[in-house]
Amino acid sequence: MFKLNAAEEQKRTGVLQSFSPVDGTLVGAVKLTSPEEVPDIVSSAWEGFAGWARYSLAGRARILRRFGDLLLQRSEEVARLITLEMGKPLVESFAAEIEACLDLIHYYTKYGRRFLEPKPVRLHNPFFWRRKNTDRIEPLGVLGIITPWNWPLLIPLGQIIPALLAGNAVVFKPSEHTPLSGKMIAELLYEAGIPPSVFQVVYGFAGVGQALIGARISKIFFTGSTAVGWKVMQQAAESFKRAVLELGGNDPAIVCADADLEYTTSGLLWGGFNNCGQNCNGVERIYVHRSVEQKFVKLLADKLAKLRLGNSLREDVELGPLANEAQLQKTARIVQEAQEQGAELICGGKRSPALGGLYFEPTILRWPSVDREPEGEEVFGPVVFVTPFDTREEALRAANRSQYGLTASVWSRNREEAETLVNGLQAGNVLVNDCVVSFGFPEASWTGWKKSGFGWVHGEKGIDEMVRIKFVTIEPQNRSQKLWWFPYTPSVMTAMRSGVQFLFARNPLQKIKALPGVVRHMTGYLFLNRRRKDKL
Repeated sequence: MFKLNAAEEQKRTGVLQSFSPVDGTLVGAVKLTSPEEVPDIVSSAWEGFAGWARYSLAGRARILRRFGDLLLQRSEEVARLITLEMGKPLVESFAAEIEACLDLIHYYTKYGRRFLEPKPVRLHNPFFWRRKNTDRIEPLGVLGIITPWNWPLLIPLGQIIPALLAGNAVVFKPSEHTPLSGKMIAELLYEAGIPPSVFQVVYGFAGVGQALIGARISKIFFTGSTAVGWKVMQQAAESFKRAVLELGGNDPAIVCADADLEYTTSGLLWGGFNNCGQNCNGVERIYVHRSVEQKFVKLLADKLAKLRLGNSLREDVELGPLANEAQLQKTARIVQEAQEQGAELICGGKRSPALGGLYFEPTILRWPSVDREPEGEEVFGPVVFVTPFDTREEALRAANRSQYGLTASVWSRNREEAETLVNGLQAGNVLVNDCVVSFGFPEASWTGWKKSGFGWVHGEKGIDEMVRIKFVTIEPQNRSQKLWWFPYTPSVMTAMRSGVQFLFARNPLQKIKALPGVVRHMTGYLFLNRRRKDKL
């Protein structure tokens, strides 16, 4: 018997319970944080930040490497917890969460110095060549991080690790569906040596998230639906906070006539159905050249029929349950509405009669043409739509029709054709002959276009979102009178005219003509400053 999370009951008791979508059993519970507690927690984080920011970068990296060692040591336990709490197959919990997080920790602790140490800036203008210029990197302060249930380890750590490495304190709200995964992150960080005030977890529902956004944090990082992201942005703007929003997707794949269909169907099978389709960057819309569409659909359906749907803790299961009843009901509604609008059901389309519970059959739906396909919402379930196209322009128009622009993929053996399609796709991340996997590249800057969000996570751009950049310029001739300082005189104006012609004229003859004036006035300028120094 599946027990639904009764939010009001849990708020009344002050305990947040986590029930497994695999079999409905209780995984564990944590103490709910009340919204009234959040301001004091954030104040405590500011106290912790003061000391943490003074740690050396090497010292912070050392602690985070120790965290990575602990995660590796307890990888089986953590992977099992993710599967129990969220429902994804154990193989995916291990490979796509544990392995990707260990790689991310290794990347930031190895290359963080390159991103966070002062960067010299050479000014191109000869007037300023003697200055010493740097971009200095400083932490923002206390960051609020709110993450969803579909990737309860990788999404949080993709923001927590660079935030802590940069010297920030973090207040983290995991999803109410995966609180124990959030608790596990905290326990491992504390064991590694992160001071408890520097990293704190708040547990609860929307009210706790709203309290965090409204508290005295420096910036909010939110990953979730576009509808909630809009509310987060509005609330953050009220107190002039900046926000990074990684939101929904309805991601397209374009399959060209020359694509290797055996390879492509295997790739898109995984791209559409890993994590039971519960990925913001999962493939949901597949546009196939009409000349190969029938063969593509048959191959894809044949491979889909061989996927094993069942208990996610078994190592030979490819599809587990949906994470909660609301997600299952939404998936069923989208499938039904698509059929009512003219989509053909190729396979699947309903709750599994054999397994019941939150298990939904993997589903393929076909639109007869791109003109018949409506603008769809994000499915976030084990459903893909296949639609034939005739021309490149038609495929791009259909792919870009969505309000979202997170990721997209192109499948072709013709590099020139693939590049043309890549250039035409409106998405923050485009893959050729692969899909989804780029979120696991820690170097890959990740951002959304259109209603898929804004701001960056991962890579150097992701760490730039977590720091202040302070430009500092030092003039070594601190007693020199600058040519552009007061007093203004006709000779200064003459020197300026000569200098502007010499620096910026595109005609070499004009530069040569201006050179004597530059030399004469610069010589006089240097002589005047030497006399001024002698008098000081």
